[in-house]
Amino acid sequence: MDLSLRTVREVMGVAPDIRLGLVLERAARRDQRLTGAVCSLAAAEGHRLGRLGEALLDVERARREEHDRIIALVRGAGRAEVLKGAALQRYYPPGVLRTSRDVDLLMPDEAELWAAVAALARVRPVDEARVSMIVSGGRRHWAVALNWPSPESDLDHVYAAEFLTAPFYGNSTTVPLRTELPADRTVAHLLLIAEELFQQPLRGRDVVDVAVLVDALSEQDLTDLRQAAGRWLLAPEVHEAVERVNAVPGLAGDASRRLAEELAHAAERERARRTTAGLAADTPVTYYGLPLGPALSAPGVVVEQDAEMTVVRCPVGGFLMVDTLSVPAELAEAALERYPEAVLPV
Repeated sequence: MDLSLRTVREVMGVAPDIRLGLVLERAARRDQRLTGAVCSLAAAEGHRLGRLGEALLDVERARREEHDRIIALVRGAGRAEVLKGAALQRYYPPGVLRTSRDVDLLMPDEAELWAAVAALARVRPVDEARVSMIVSGGRRHWAVALNWPSPESDLDHVYAAEFLTAPFYGNSTTVPLRTELPADRTVAHLLLIAEELFQQPLRGRDVVDVAVLVDALSEQDLTDLRQAAGRWLLAPEVHEAVERVNAVPGLAGDASRRLAEELAHAAERERARRTTAGLAADTPVTYYGLPLGPALSAPGVVVEQDAEMTVVRCPVGGFLMVDTLSVPAELAEAALERYPEAVLPV
């Protein structure tokens, strides 16, 4: 595998004669997220960075350092597994930076998750919190995202951490929530990237991630990945991700080509299963939280539920939970009547 500026251009579909400033502009887009790779590769290949390049690298390094601090803080509150993001940097060649906007943390124990949320909220000026409750198989799971501003610049992107009690949430129809993480962490990261295809297309950074992960797999790991793709019901998504790697000459290799060939039949079988499966019996139901303000916060988590409404009180405030993307006006009004101290977002 050749991870170079030439390869990154191929990932983004940028012609080889386009000047580097325009390559960086493309790399910063949401569908690429390759700023760190472009800047660090430019430095390694002898390009003039100037004040702009050095500043961008400083921003990338500062974000990495903040993620490391957050991971250490969270692990002081409970058992936490880093999913993708900061955990993928070690697979990259020395000196090549991977852009990461947030840190995702798996904390299967509900109490430990909320203790970690509270710990982070105490030391960072959290200005936005998103809480989702997922009910599957009679058990509730959580996805909690916290944002806070950059400590250095109002122009920088927000910092963020997401806390999860399950690593794989499925597609809400034919692929159920799965609580287990593969023992081989390289395989696990590949499956997690594939799982994201249920929410959005692969970004340029994701293609590079898949390439460096596949490059790190041993023969036994490749066998484990093929088996895991079937067991976790992700063969079509893993196959698509590997095919994207194979479409980039500088990233494709013997392992990725062989893996795509060997996964093709499993991908077809899984697509056929989804077509005939219908809704799973334990299809997860997701409830999204409308913030009700900090006055309804609680030290841990309290779920107040009756026939009329569900309200979650937790360390970052109260939330009116609904299973639709919009909140009925009459339900919001009922919540304000029940909780006079609540404040709806503007």
